[in-house]
Amino acid sequence: MLTVFFFLISGPHAIAFQSADTTSSKKTADREPFEKLAIRAQSAMNAEQIPDAIRLYAQATRLRPDWSEGWWFLGTLLFDTERFKEAQNAFTHFLATERKQREPGFAMLGLTEFELKHYEKALAALERSLKPGLQADPQFARNVLLHDGMLNALIGKPDLALQRLTLAANQIAAAYPEAPKDHVLSDIELLDAFGIAALRMRTLPSDLATDKKAEIRQTGRAQALIAIQDRVAAEIEFQQLLTQYASESGVNYAYGVFLLKEHPSQAASAFRRELEISPSHVAARIQLALRSLETGEYEDGIAFAEQAIDLEPSNFVAHVALGKLYLELGKTDLAIRELQMSVKLSPGSPDAHFALERAFLLANRKAEAKRERAAFERLKELSDAANQQ
Repeated sequence: MLTVFFFLISGPHAIAFQSADTTSSKKTADREPFEKLAIRAQSAMNAEQIPDAIRLYAQATRLRPDWSEGWWFLGTLLFDTERFKEAQNAFTHFLATERKQREPGFAMLGLTEFELKHYEKALAALERSLKPGLQADPQFARNVLLHDGMLNALIGKPDLALQRLTLAANQIAAAYPEAPKDHVLSDIELLDAFGIAALRMRTLPSDLATDKKAEIRQTGRAQALIAIQDRVAAEIEFQQLLTQYASESGVNYAYGVFLLKEHPSQAASAFRRELEISPSHVAARIQLALRSLETGEYEDGIAFAEQAIDLEPSNFVAHVALGKLYLELGKTDLAIRELQMSVKLSPGSPDAHFALERAFLLANRKAEAKRERAAFERLKELSDAANQQ
C-alpha cells in the first residue's frame, strides 16, 4: 500500500491532496511500477525537473487512470509550460476522478480554457469553482477571480465583474498586509480589468486599443482604490481622470456611481453628463430612475426607466425600477406587470422578488405575496452565504 500526501509548493497552484491508498483496487503486479513512478514524478517536480516530471506523471496516470492527484500535478505542470491543450485534458481527467476537492480542478480548467480562448467554457468552469467557495492560496484565488471578472465584463455583466475584481483586490491586500495599496495598484492586469468593467466596455485587457490604455488604467486605479476602501484617494483619482477624460464615454457614469455613496445629491448630474456624451447609455438612465425614487421625481424617473427598457428590453433592473416607480404613484397593476417581467428575466434576483411581494401585498394578493417572500428569503440566504465566503 502506498499512502501519499502531495503538496505542490511551486507556482500559484498550491493545493494539498491526500490519498489513503492509491493502489488497493489494483492488481499486486501493477503496484510496484506505479509506486516507483509516483515517487520519481514527485521527486522530479520538487527538483524542478519539469520535462521529467511531466513525462513521469503522464506515465503514472496512464498506468492508473483514476489517480486524481497525478492528473492534478500533470495538469498544473502542463499549464505552467503553456501546453494548454494537454492541460485541458489533464484537468478534465482530474474532475472525472476526484470526488472531494473539485473546486481547484474547475478553477484550473477555467484558466486553461481562457488561454485556449474558449471563453464561454472558461467562465462556466470558473463560476463552478467559486460557488462553493474557493479555498486556495491568495495568488491562485486572485487569478481565478481576475479571469472571472474579465469574462463577465466581456459578456456584458460589468457589475458582477466589479464584484469579482473587488474580491481579487481583497485577496492581494490580504496577502500583503504591510503594504496592501502598493501591491494592488502595481497589479496592472487587475487595474486594466477594473477600468474595463467600470467603463462598461465589452473587451479583454489584451485587446485594448493603445490610445485607450491610459484612460482605462487610470479608471482602474480609481476603482481599485474603492475596492480596498480608500475612498479619499479614489476621489482624487477620479478628479484627475475627469480633468483629462471627461468627454470620454463611461467616465462620468463611473464617477456618478462613486458619488452615490459619497455625495448622492451630486450623482444625478454626473449621470446626466454621461447621457450628453453617450445618448444610448442604459445604465445611466437606470441610475437616474432609481435616484428619482429618493427625490420623489417619479414621472421623470418613469421616463428614464421606459427609455432604458426601449434600449434594452431584457434589462431586469430597468423593469424593477419602473415597477417601483409605478408603486409610488399608486399604479399597482402596472407595477405588478413590470415586476413580474423582472422576475421572469432574472429569477435569481432577491430584489426583484422583494419588490414584487410588496406590489402583491398592496393589491391584496396575499398568497402570491407569500410565494414571493419565500423566494426572496431563499435567495437572500444564498446571497449572504456567498458574500461571507
